[in-house]
Amino acid sequence: MKLLKSLVVFVFAAAVIAAPLSASASCCDDAKKAGKACEHPCCVKAAKDGKVCEKCNPKKDKKEDKKDEKKDK
Repeated sequence: MKLLKSLVVFVFAAAVIAAPLSASASCCDDAKKAGKACEHPCCVKAAKDGKVCEKCNPKKDKKEDKKDEKKDK
């Protein structure tokens, strides 16, 4: 019984750790990786206006922006 519980805990922990690694950043990032342009209607409309779709590419938090600025320097 202890072996079964240990196995369940291990599988659950592995799933929790692997979940963020398999999630993609956005549909636009996935399309870029494939060498294509994103085909979602909202992204196509934003691209025509010279912008990025806010629905699929939400703005980063200010904390993340500050971290990115520090890395650039």
